[in-house]
Amino acid sequence: MTLDDLDYLRGEGSGLLARWTLEGPEDPLRSVQALRKLASPAQSTLIQEQVTLRRKSQRKFGPRALSMLFTRKLSEQASGPEVAGFKSDRMARAGVRSVADLCCGLGGDATSFALRGMEVHLLDADPVAVELARHNLSTVDRAAASWQTSFLPDFASPLDADAFHLDPDRRTKGREQGEDRWDDKGLSPDSDGIRRIVSRFPRGAVKLPAAAPVGFLEIPGEHQYIGVHDELRELILWAGDLARPGALSVAESRDGTWEEYASTLADAQEAFSDDPAESPLEWIHEPVKALVRSHLFAAWGRDHGLNLLDNSMAWLTGKATKSLLVKSYRVLSHGPLKAGSEESLLREAGRSCATVKKRGVAVVPDQMMRKLAGLPGEGATLCYLRSRGVKWVVVCEPLDRTSAEPDS
Repeated sequence: MTLDDLDYLRGEGSGLLARWTLEGPEDPLRSVQALRKLASPAQSTLIQEQVTLRRKSQRKFGPRALSMLFTRKLSEQASGPEVAGFKSDRMARAGVRSVADLCCGLGGDATSFALRGMEVHLLDADPVAVELARHNLSTVDRAAASWQTSFLPDFASPLDADAFHLDPDRRTKGREQGEDRWDDKGLSPDSDGIRRIVSRFPRGAVKLPAAAPVGFLEIPGEHQYIGVHDELRELILWAGDLARPGALSVAESRDGTWEEYASTLADAQEAFSDDPAESPLEWIHEPVKALVRSHLFAAWGRDHGLNLLDNSMAWLTGKATKSLLVKSYRVLSHGPLKAGSEESLLREAGRSCATVKKRGVAVVPDQMMRKLAGLPGEGATLCYLRSRGVKWVVVCEPLDRTSAEPDS
């Protein structure tokens, strides 16, 4: 997208874009064919692309997406309102009144800062990104943010801001090839540039790739893994007085409710035990992805009176506990994996097989579901796990199917 494209979408083409967003055909080919009776080929393609991105982005931004402007890359990189709101709430509680949003992208975080009454300074090396952020801020009646286009980390002029938020561009060969691997060479600004930015502000937040190793920037602060509905969304390095000293933490959201847990890297490592549970107990617990990636699951389990099932995986066992950080299952029957043990354990529990989960055991769930089809009884979950290195089968049911209450 160019600045001329943006001028068209916000000016001459705005009416057609608004109409097509609400009334245009769902089929892209039919839509473009109809548009070409009303606009030039280039304009038609531009409007159709925005309509497609608006409709797709409703999953992240809700109804407001239908009045926003996007590029494909920036829509994928942007923080959704839930995560952006979590970050801005933390800043607001710390007394932040103004934020420099560096690498502002299309303004997902900036909008959340503005909605909480903070003054926002928009900066990005790409002038199109700054204009997109300005437009998208205006959709929530917060168009009073200042803006500045500048190459980062060398700003054109000093900024009078309490804090910063930095979302470095991430260009990695692994990501282009569909892999999830760490590559600090792909950050822009690079590591040195990030450190220079952090030194200019008393506090702030750096959004990092989830695969980044803790401490690679050599910046004192708190690394926090943020998840929503068991999807790992962001890794944030909180710097300055926004950070809990030496902390490694996780935050998980479900249906607008947040739960956090914090420890230290040393404590997380010490929590791993050479003596896991001998076998599954009354309950087994599957940590959410954010808790797994943070490597805090052993410490969290210890603090909740739970044990690891096996040192090679993150599953825990013990008493009932109700938490957003784990998915819990009541154990109905269990035993070592051997020929025919699945059917035997299901019959022992009086259950059929409704779904199959596996961790550390080479099983094809669909094949096992077909093999076990036709058993009588209410549906249960069949879990293939390891317990002290031994392959194990557990018949269980999810917490929301039981009357278990949270532990005290």
